[in-house]
Amino acid sequence: MALFRVAESLRKRVGQSREFKVVSEKGPEPQKPQVFESWIWSSEYEQALKFEKQLLRQYRGKSLEDALPGKIVSNEQGQCYEISSSCCAKFKTVTYEQSRQVMISDLKVLPGIGPANEQLLKNQGYKTVEDLERHPRWKMQAYEYMKLIDKKEVNLAQKWLWQRLPKSHPLLHYLAGFCQNQDFAIVDIETLGLSERPIILLGIAKPTKNHICTTQFLLRDIPDEPSAIYALIAQLDPNLSLITYNGKSFDIPYIKQRLAYYGLDGYIDNTNFDILHFTRRALKPKLTDCKLETVEKYLGIKRDINIPGALVPHFYDTYLRTKNVGPLVPIVEHNRQDLLTLGTLFSKLYEEWA
Repeated sequence: MALFRVAESLRKRVGQSREFKVVSEKGPEPQKPQVFESWIWSSEYEQALKFEKQLLRQYRGKSLEDALPGKIVSNEQGQCYEISSSCCAKFKTVTYEQSRQVMISDLKVLPGIGPANEQLLKNQGYKTVEDLERHPRWKMQAYEYMKLIDKKEVNLAQKWLWQRLPKSHPLLHYLAGFCQNQDFAIVDIETLGLSERPIILLGIAKPTKNHICTTQFLLRDIPDEPSAIYALIAQLDPNLSLITYNGKSFDIPYIKQRLAYYGLDGYIDNTNFDILHFTRRALKPKLTDCKLETVEKYLGIKRDINIPGALVPHFYDTYLRTKNVGPLVPIVEHNRQDLLTLGTLFSKLYEEWA
């Protein structure tokens, strides 16, 4: 009952402000907005509003099940709406052997070894970190590092590399070779703002050999939020490695923030491959920006149904106000496509390193 009252109070505040700015094509393109979550061109905004009206007409009188086939699921925090689908997709990582070779060939992963020392050591015949296990000075550090590599300790190896390398370094991406496809979970959330506002949709995708299976937990109304968050957490086995896009800074902390808002316990400490860092390193010189929509154009991915991410809160607010399920359709599709794009991008980045 207490959680319901908290959620009801929050629902009344939804839609009172927006965190995007509509920009005219006639003016200069904004550089780094300080207040708004994002910006969209006025033509995009007008087109989205027309699409919204079309959806309201198309889905008038239809149920949630008619618009988005799924099922109501229950847990100890209540109920939410689950939508599942499967898409044929090739999710590829490097093999463990490839990963191991790359990760031991860079001697700078050991504290105290910089570019000059690395070149000197390689000239002396120490070509890999494994070779340094017989070096009088570096053997102990080399031994500790090789133990993580040979035991495939993804989480500990990631923390080791973070101390020595930028988070965008390809070696941190090559860590994925320690895992099998079934060891990954792609996570993406849709929220009503930048902070302290509800998560309205939580998506997770799990790759198999030839498919990516997506599961999305949708709020039918704000009181469903605790249940939806718990439903996602139930999918996150501690041994899974997460794939996110700015998830280390946004998605995962946001989920934890919402758990704290409701006074709920929840633990997420999975290894996180935040591929925004890798994308910036590999593709920034080739792109105008690193928004996922821009990356999709580079990858040749076209969305059949799409709305700008900044308008997700507006469309959800329209759904709450009108009780018409139409505006939910592009929100769910937007999130599902984000999940699939992240799987494709994660695989394609290996080609960029090559």
